[in-house]
Amino acid sequence: MPPSPIFEDIEPSGRLGQLLTYWQAIKPGGLPGHDDIDLMAMNPALLPYLFIVDVLEDGQRFRWRLIGRHIVRNVGTDDTGLDLDISIAPAMRETIVGHYRQVVRERRPLCHRGEFTGRDQRTYRYERLLLPVLSADGASVDTVLGAAVFTMEPRTSS
Repeated sequence: MPPSPIFEDIEPSGRLGQLLTYWQAIKPGGLPGHDDIDLMAMNPALLPYLFIVDVLEDGQRFRWRLIGRHIVRNVGTDDTGLDLDISIAPAMRETIVGHYRQVVRERRPLCHRGEFTGRDQRTYRYERLLLPVLSADGASVDTVLGAAVFTMEPRTSS
């Protein structure tokens, strides 16, 4: 059985910091709505690292709407259109979905550094930023905008 994933909270920097700055500038002091998010207005260098997740059933389910090339290349699959419950490995599912639920519930950004064993038995490290985005009526969070930056350790897991 692979080791449990490890996560720690971090301050976003680099590409994740750039995305947070963009998100904060859209609605200073408030949360942007999905109509406020303009991928074409972002730094194009961020796009391969971005993802968009739809919030379904008041945060009980989540579905990938967009997954950037960097993420697809590192994870090994393009899970666009799939629920997170299906696409995330069982060992990580509860933790990862819990992060999304926290962002929806608390209506605030969440940034983590994580580590997991991939299908190829290599240990992967990544940093991930999750940002809440409001529905058109502003009543709820209906989208999570995020980014992930992966690094791969050259060793195999034991």
